[in-house]
Order: sequence, then C-alpha cells, then structure tokens
Amino acid sequence: MNGLSAATAELIASLGTTSFADRLLGLAAAAIVHDAAALILFRENAPPIVAVDRLMPAERGYLYGDYISGVYLLSPFYRLARKGPLPRTARIMDIAPTGFKASEYHRRYFSQIGVVDMIGVLIPAGKGATVFMSLSRSIGHRHFAALDVRQLENLMLVMSAAVKRHLALPDAAIGKAPKPAAALPLPPPSLASALTSRETQVMNLVLEGHSTKSLAAQLTISVETVRVHRRHIYAKLGVSSQAELFHWFLASRAL
Repeated sequence: MNGLSAATAELIASLGTTSFADRLLGLAAAAIVHDAAALILFRENAPPIVAVDRLMPAERGYLYGDYISGVYLLSPFYRLARKGPLPRTARIMDIAPTGFKASEYHRRYFSQIGVVDMIGVLIPAGKGATVFMSLSRSIGHRHFAALDVRQLENLMLVMSAAVKRHLALPDAAIGKAPKPAAALPLPPPSLASALTSRETQVMNLVLEGHSTKSLAAQLTISVETVRVHRRHIYAKLGVSSQAELFHWFLASRAL
C-alpha cells in the first residue's frame, strides 16, 4: 500500500474520532514534500483553533504569539477563506497582494518563521468555519511547484467529503476551542466611525499589503487619490505609520 492509499485509509477510519484532524493533515502531508505543517480552524468572529501542530520550533512561538493574537486577520489565506470560493489550494505568493513583503503580516509573522514557501488548503467546515492546512518548506529549500498544488487538488474531493461526513457525526469536532482570551482594549468608537466607507476600504487593502499603485488599480482610482485617502485615515485615527495603523487594527478588530 503506497503512502497516499495508507493515509486515505487512516483518514476514513478516523471519521468521528478525535484523531480526525491529524489524519486529515496526514493525507495532505503525504502528497507533497515539505518540512512543516499545521491544521488550523478559521472561525467567524473568533480566534482560530490550532488543531494539529507539526511545526518547526522557530515557527511555533510566532503561531501561538502574534498570529493567534490577531495577525491571522491579515493572512492571505484567512482573507481567501473569508472571500472564497472554496475549497481551494494555493501557494501563498499566488494569492498575496502586490506589496505583500512590505506588509505588517509579512514583517510580524511570515518573515520570522523560517520558511521560503507555503501552500494552503482551505475546506469549508460549516457555520462560517474553514479548515486551513498549511504545508511549508524552510529557507534553503526549493519553492513549491505547480505540480505540488495539483497533487493536493487531486485529493480535494476526498478531503472535502471527509470533512463534511466527519462533522455530520454526533459530537464530532475539529480541534478544541481554547479558553477565551482577554479582549484587546477597543479604541474610541468615534475614531472608527469617522472613516468613510472608501477610507475603510483603503485601510483594509493597505493592511492586506497592497502597494499604493496596486491599491489604485484595485479601486480604479489615481495614485494621488490613494495618498490623499491614506493621509485622511492616519489623521482621523491618530497614527503616523503603517505599523501604528496595524496596532490600531489589532486593537479594534474592526475589519
């Protein structure tokens, strides 16, 4: 029995059990060469749940630190989970916006975890939740290729059906919800309400990592108009840099 066949059999046998998440990640992991992997449950209006952690030590601290605390909100994979369509498999640089390497998400998380590339698998899990499986290669290794994406896409029907069937069984779950963390202090409501709908849209795209030029193209407005919007946003929120805007974002959880 080859690796994929064995992993598929183990996944089927785990339906309805507490080992399901581990076996689901095991099937994805058997498809491509990688150095680290994790299975995370994205949820609506709540921090994600780390269900399976097969990460490198350097990455683990950042995952349970900045990422879970709020940086996940700016992850290209989290944004894709919210926008769809799903299910989906993609390399991070195929879905990241222009300017991603200058974004606060890249600075605070992705550039710190010692990986050169990452593939994500996103599968709907009902009630606004999404299963996110990340598989990464560490610095010094080759980037993932289109063949790696196809290998995972070939398993998507099986993985999606397994998630649906597992969650339909009594008392089945994917991961255990952590104890609620203390809420971050909210900024004065007047600050958020002071932004126009366009300014809120611009702020969202800035935080995703779009450059001024990319943002202008996205909204079909001029580069100078983007700069004007950014100046107004910074003035209204009392911030003076993208880093400060990011901190405001984490505190408000407004997006």
